[in-house]
Amino acid sequence: MSKADAALEATARRAPLIGALTGIRAVAAFWVFLRHFRTEIVDSLGPGPFTQFIIHLSSAGYLGVDLFFILSGFILTYTHMSTMTSAYTWRTAVGFIWLRLARVWPLTAFVLMLFGAYFIFQALSSGDPSFLAQADAGQLLLHLTLLNGWFPSTLDWNGVDWSVSAEWMAYLTFAVGVVALSRFAAVASRRVMVIVIVLLMLPVLIVGVSMQDDTIFLFSNDSYVTAAGVLPIRVLGEFWIGAVLSLLLRRFLGGTTESLASGGIRRVPLATLTAAASVAVLLVVAYNDPLHNMRAGQQEFHDGIDMIAPAESIVVLPLLVLLIATLAICPRDPLSRFLSTRPLLLAGRMSFAFYLVHPLVIGAGLLVASRLHAESGPLLLGVVIATAVAAWLSAWVLWRFIEEPSRRLLRRMLPPSVIV
Repeated sequence: MSKADAALEATARRAPLIGALTGIRAVAAFWVFLRHFRTEIVDSLGPGPFTQFIIHLSSAGYLGVDLFFILSGFILTYTHMSTMTSAYTWRTAVGFIWLRLARVWPLTAFVLMLFGAYFIFQALSSGDPSFLAQADAGQLLLHLTLLNGWFPSTLDWNGVDWSVSAEWMAYLTFAVGVVALSRFAAVASRRVMVIVIVLLMLPVLIVGVSMQDDTIFLFSNDSYVTAAGVLPIRVLGEFWIGAVLSLLLRRFLGGTTESLASGGIRRVPLATLTAAASVAVLLVVAYNDPLHNMRAGQQEFHDGIDMIAPAESIVVLPLLVLLIATLAICPRDPLSRFLSTRPLLLAGRMSFAFYLVHPLVIGAGLLVASRLHAESGPLLLGVVIATAVAAWLSAWVLWRFIEEPSRRLLRRMLPPSVIV
């Protein structure tokens, strides 16, 4: 069989969709949104036990990014490992990198341009030139080359796209490590795979717990500068946890992507129970904060509400891994079925656009709140809800007219003989 024929056959064997793992992406992205908007949530709801409950969950929203990292390793292994290793060459690795670039770079670059326009608008409308100081050309180059997350720096321009840079790091390791992963899958027992997952998880947990509260597994202890050395431990550890988890579940269910997509446990609501356990662990940690150690200079309370995510929140990581596993193998679980509904599938497909654009929409929402003098109560709550809706609508526009067309255009540039 020629390489071109092999490529066509591999394309025809694309792994079936696991709907719940698309829907959970929307939940993860919205979790991050809630963290970034939590001060306004407090002001709109007012102090009280219910508000504290919501904020404890929202403050841990940075873990939505960790969920993305694990999902990324899981899904890429599930969809690409078999086809990439069926006829692996250096062109296969380059082709994979090109497809991942087509997936993340165009929208990342476009949203950066939107931020540039926003800085200019703010400077002109307010007469404050400090907004233009945020548009540093050197930093923009790092963002455009997806290298901004690789070095300790402040979160400038679009502050959330550090995670896109981190994913880019993981993609490069997958492109060169997929053959070793395939060989590992062929010889490793399920017990060995579990041990490897635990070994990959330990550095993430140890480093995460050792950081100060509200460093959100990202910042150094006394500033908004990203902590040196933390990013590779976090993203690569979690990405490869997801990759090995994908192998483990495939082995557990019979060795094929089709068996994984169809699921293996049909009656026990394991995913729902795991999600409930995850929420319970986060709340226990938040209400008790066993190793209270605040990051220097941070405001811990707002209107009497504790706004800080304890560093120990990272102990929920094993449950997030288990959540992905149970969503994959329990298609009839109530949570799996909910996440596989058409609205959640659409929101999951738009989640990357939502994640990238939501800080800009939040900024616009704060401008609207200021113009309306909406400082608290129902009026501010209306602005909060409208901002969330606007973020999803903006995400749909970007997904429909920027992300997907550019991805398809760049994908067509890849020679059909390249097997990915």
